[in-house]
Amino acid sequence: MVSVVALGAITGGTNINISEVELAELGFAPDSYHILSGEQMEAIRQRLVSMQGQLPPHNMGGSIANTADFIARAGVSCGLMGIGGNDAFGQAYAENCKSTSLEFISPLLDGAVTGYDFYLDLADGRRTILWTAGANSLLSPGLIDSKSLQEAELLLLDGGALDFGPESEAAVSFCAKVAEEAQVPFVLTLASTRIVESYRSFFTTYAPRAQMVAGNLEQAAVLVGLEASASLADVRKALSGTSINAVVTMDADGAFARFGDDEFLQPTQKIEPFDSVGAGDNFLGAFIVSRLQGLSIRQSLALGNFVSSKIIQIQNARLPLDCHIQKLLRKAMESMPS
Repeated sequence: MVSVVALGAITGGTNINISEVELAELGFAPDSYHILSGEQMEAIRQRLVSMQGQLPPHNMGGSIANTADFIARAGVSCGLMGIGGNDAFGQAYAENCKSTSLEFISPLLDGAVTGYDFYLDLADGRRTILWTAGANSLLSPGLIDSKSLQEAELLLLDGGALDFGPESEAAVSFCAKVAEEAQVPFVLTLASTRIVESYRSFFTTYAPRAQMVAGNLEQAAVLVGLEASASLADVRKALSGTSINAVVTMDADGAFARFGDDEFLQPTQKIEPFDSVGAGDNFLGAFIVSRLQGLSIRQSLALGNFVSSKIIQIQNARLPLDCHIQKLLRKAMESMPS
């Protein structure tokens, strides 16, 4: 039995430095995002190999998986639920989970390809992302381990999982219903403005019933019916007219939270990011761990900001394995005002 169960993508990212000419030859524009079929990704992989030779290995990823990795390494019993293929990368992913004390709950599926993405980086910092859902698209209610959900103390649901495949929304809804019936609170991430808008009915139903929703300012704005460019003041006002508890990240402007009638705004130190991928995932992990350990909401926001500041200084969505997260959090808490 694990204390926290996280449902999300099983995926890996490969960072590849690329020239604008090479990117154009692949048929993509800088600063774009593309969801492709497995066949399309394999064709692109082969072209990248012909351009650059052997490619770097995948980094273990997935938004909620990054959060779960942080939680497990912070000393909280945590399990990851998601669909991977029983291929070389899926097997490596499951083994990697063991090395960080993260329990991999779901079985790997024979004949399926584990999802992955390419981060194609230009020298000027612009990035193009290519992603294939792979086995994630097979997510369905029948592949959910209900017992693990019922025995958990907290469930983390990746809003991005709604968009994996034809039965994904039914699977995420099933998880929320099982948790509610077992009186297990759940946290719902917003994933992207497109997903919030595309699955409006789901979020209208479950966001008010979640222990909290978590996302960035643009995602929170769309959740409450505003334009993505809405200001924090407008989002605060809109949230106040709902029963939604929310934690909202704002990059260099820190983080905001609303729980019941109480609001919290926690600024952060401005740091020029080397790579911002994973900042929100690890912020959420630090916030959850802090709350489970009895810290106040304001302290938890501050620790989330602190952890995010570490992630954006490296080219990885997870802190290095030689980083002792429990010691890192203790040191941060010692210097934090009560």
